[in-house]
Amino acid sequence: LHRLYMVSHMKDEYKIKWEEAERELQEIKQWIDSGRNKFDSKTRYLISYAVIKASGTVEVVFKKIIYDFLSENVKEETAFYIEKMILDSSCNPNVGNMSNILQNISADLRRVFDDMVKQSGKKDKINSLVQLRNDFAHGECITVSIETVITYFEAAKEIILILENIVNKNYTDIETE
Repeated sequence: LHRLYMVSHMKDEYKIKWEEAERELQEIKQWIDSGRNKFDSKTRYLISYAVIKASGTVEVVFKKIIYDFLSENVKEETAFYIEKMILDSSCNPNVGNMSNILQNISADLRRVFDDMVKQSGKKDKINSLVQLRNDFAHGECITVSIETVITYFEAAKEIILILENIVNKNYTDIETE
C-alpha cells in the first residue's frame, strides 16, 4: 500500500478553463434555483448542457495534461504527432481511460494514479459524469439535478489534480504496510 501526498494546485492554463466551467455551472444553478425555474421546461436542457460542459472540460484538461507531459523537450514532429494522437482524438475522460493512457507511458505512473484515485473515493463520480454525457449523446434524457452535476464535476477536479500531480511528479510516495 502507498500513501501519497501531493501539491494541490492546477497549472494556470488548466485552472482558467476549469474556473470558466465552474462559473457556468453556478450560473445555471442560480437560474434554476430562482423563482419557479425548477419547473421550467428549459431546466432539463440547461442541465443537459451542464453535463456536456462539465464532461467536455474534464476531457480537454485531461488530454492537455497528458499532451504537455509527453511533448516537453521533444522534436517538433514528435510534438505534432502527440498532438494528433492525444489532443485531436476522441476519448471519454473516465478513470479507466486515464489509467490506460498512463499504463502506455509508465506502469509506475499508472500504479500511483490508480492508488491515489482509489484513496480519493471519487472514481464513481467522474465515471458517472462521463456516463451521463454518453447517455445524452445516445438519445437518453438526463434526470439528475444540477447539484449532482456540480458534485460530479467537483469530484472530477480532484481526479484531474491527481493526474496532473502524478505526471509532474509533485507527490511523495511512501511505502506503508
